[in-house]
Amino acid sequence: MSLLTMNSAKQKTDKPYYQITSLVSGLRVLELLAGKESLTVTEVAGLLELDRSACHRFLLTLRDMGYVKADQRARYRLTLKVFEIGNKIANIIEVRPAARPYMRKLVSLHKETVNLGYLDGFDIVTIDVVSGQEVIRFNSPVGSRSPIHTLAMGKAILAFRPQEQQAEYLESVDFQPFTPNTITDGKRFRKELEKVRRQGYALDNEEWAIGVCCVAAPVFDFTHHPSHAISISGPSRNFTNKKVAQIVKDLTTLCKSLSKELSTRNT
Repeated sequence: MSLLTMNSAKQKTDKPYYQITSLVSGLRVLELLAGKESLTVTEVAGLLELDRSACHRFLLTLRDMGYVKADQRARYRLTLKVFEIGNKIANIIEVRPAARPYMRKLVSLHKETVNLGYLDGFDIVTIDVVSGQEVIRFNSPVGSRSPIHTLAMGKAILAFRPQEQQAEYLESVDFQPFTPNTITDGKRFRKELEKVRRQGYALDNEEWAIGVCCVAAPVFDFTHHPSHAISISGPSRNFTNKKVAQIVKDLTTLCKSLSKELSTRNT
């Protein structure tokens, strides 16, 4: 046996006897998607230097198990199932424990319910809620999800995402009306995003539910990427122009402080 053949044989046996190659490859696919917005089968295969047909099977299996989903352009992205599995250790590294004091502060200032949302695909998922002190209050259950265009939190995050991501949403989403006030026109929604980006906050004027108003601002992580938003929601009659102006001032100030805190946690 030549030295080259011996070295090649040794490299093949360097892998631990218990290691399952297909499992390793599947986890590599998950890890790759965790760092990307979305990828096609061909892109995954190219980036991981794997066989395309094998990558397709990995992605279909992960899809069937609920870990990934594909959009209309056959681009795959992670779902929140990965988040759910990591929930037990999330308090160490997630935004929720950092956001909690700011959320409580907002409740103490304005008495209304405060929500923390996360962008998952084309939906906003509520991942934490601090209930308001008013007799009448509206709480979205933790884990609930709604389309971006129906929520102030959705507008607040998407407005600060790159133009190509906004375009993908506008091209792909079906603007279903939740109420008569829901924005259902793509051009109007694009203008709404431009307005949100200019002013730094978003409003939901009974667009998600009649009788409920909401003000939201984005939260940026240590990479200056807006994946979360904090909102204050409550009965429409409580949200006078004067109150909204004060909420905007306090909310944007605290969201900026939280973003600054998150930016220093990983440096």
